Amino acid sequence: MKTLLLHPDDSPRHGPWTVEKWDCIVDLGKSSKSAADAWQQMTGAAVIRLSDFQHAIEDPRLAGKILGRWFGKLLDRFGLDWWELTSIFVHPDLETAIALLRLIRELPRTANLHATRSAWPVSGLAQLVNGEIRNFRGNGRAGSDRLRRLSGAFQRLSGVQILDILWDKYDADYRFRGRLARRHQPCSKPVVLLPTAYTNVSRSASAYARLLPEQEFLLVATRNSGLRFDRPVNVQTARLEEFAAPKRDRQEWRDLEEVWTRLQEQIAEVPEMAMLQSSRALAPISGLIRSGLAVRDAWIHVFEREPVTAVLCGDDSNWYTRIPVFLARMRNLPTLDFHHGAFDGRFLLKRLSSDLYLAKNEMEKDYLVRACGLPVERVMVGGANERAPVVRESSPGARRNILFFSEAFENMSARPEEIYRELLPVLYQLAQQQGRRLLVKLHPFENAAERSRLVKAALGAAGKQNVEIVGGAITPGLLASAWFGIAVESSAVVDCVSQGVPCFHCGWLSSTSFGYTEQYARFGVGRLLRSLEEVLEIPRLLDTQDFSTTPSGLDSPTAAEILKRWLTRQDSEVLSESR
Repeated sequence: MKTLLLHPDDSPRHGPWTVEKWDCIVDLGKSSKSAADAWQQMTGAAVIRLSDFQHAIEDPRLAGKILGRWFGKLLDRFGLDWWELTSIFVHPDLETAIALLRLIRELPRTANLHATRSAWPVSGLAQLVNGEIRNFRGNGRAGSDRLRRLSGAFQRLSGVQILDILWDKYDADYRFRGRLARRHQPCSKPVVLLPTAYTNVSRSASAYARLLPEQEFLLVATRNSGLRFDRPVNVQTARLEEFAAPKRDRQEWRDLEEVWTRLQEQIAEVPEMAMLQSSRALAPISGLIRSGLAVRDAWIHVFEREPVTAVLCGDDSNWYTRIPVFLARMRNLPTLDFHHGAFDGRFLLKRLSSDLYLAKNEMEKDYLVRACGLPVERVMVGGANERAPVVRESSPGARRNILFFSEAFENMSARPEEIYRELLPVLYQLAQQQGRRLLVKLHPFENAAERSRLVKAALGAAGKQNVEIVGGAITPGLLASAWFGIAVESSAVVDCVSQGVPCFHCGWLSSTSFGYTEQYARFGVGRLLRSLEEVLEIPRLLDTQDFSTTPSGLDSPTAAEILKRWLTRQDSEVLSESR
């Protein structure tokens, strides 16, 4: 059986493999059943999807248990656990390895295997079949593949985002930026530290800061994009590079490298991890530790130079902003965590670093406690009440826009071209039938020009004329103009529903393993659609059902009192309960 292994970065529609006849195509990315059916009709080949062997919630939880076996084994001189900090980078590949072990049992033993390229996860499957896999792009073109992926990523990003990525890649330890930076003038009053790496985190952190106008905050950004937000008067800003140390302790890194080398021998005893090690998926860990030590030292200088009394962290999954949480706890300073999006499913894989977690609403708390297993006594509910009420157009006819909330699907091994081809024609049809206009609202990590190409591929020339692509933040005006919103897993569902805008999420297109769409459905946040056919039912649902009521799970009491008590240590009872 002539079988094509389709890498997540490749498509059955484009490439040298399209001129050959295949008996079977194995999709190693994430695609819907509808996409697989379309491929089968187009190629005449049976299609097997790796996503059919991936289990939501179960797989990341299993990955977390595997990774957690080696927590506490790779400690630096301050007690920071570098395996715990860096293993978060490994989990997507580990979850794929778990699914590959299930997939291999279903592949015919007589399969004659070919692959669109040799990179992971093809390399992992090659180890399991213990046989030859012919690659259209050869085994010696890893560098070309990396350049191609980098070029594709750059096409999706803005100039500012590209510059941030280049700095992260080639100056991760702030060696050059630290020399160019102008030193920050130390704060004169005690401050709560807000570590951030992205605009969305900074916006959310500043919303919490506004609740305590009498308290001073210091927002320290690890990259330039973290400084692009509307700054309250009680928030000062600085760049982490301003605190970077010119000298490096090379001996500490060499000592950790020796421990890491020995630790890999233990890691290789686990089959899934052995696949990653043989495929060199663990190779970047050494470089991460080396640059991470410099990042750690920069944060240490923040604590030494600034009068930091507590840490409020909005992205505990980003190791750049997780390090100061660990350092603060070592200094016995209060630490409080929150997440800038609807959920952080990576708590299925990691431990809570902060003393307490501030959930925005009961829906998020339920997810963290029930699905992720966080201790209920360490999760408190409190929001920033930052959303201004939307004034809905009085006339339904004036709500002329269908809002499709696009996402950076590539980051989840999904296929944006296939999602656009599947979903946009139906949304466009609804817009034309109802005299509406289709708007594609971009995620900050998407590029308008590249997404315009996908719109054209899905709709032809008509798409360019009648579909508008919108960037920037979600504004009250944008929501007020919406007939309805529709997303795959975007937290924009919460933005819509909390402002009385009907919104739908496409469960059959879900590409993460964290169970977000199921959690939305559990609390009645948006309406869960199980198939493309249900999209056509949206006009009837809008006419016959009430979408004006905000689900109780989104109720968000102000966090002002929690912040005041916790960050200033005024509540000894809360402190004792959380420890």
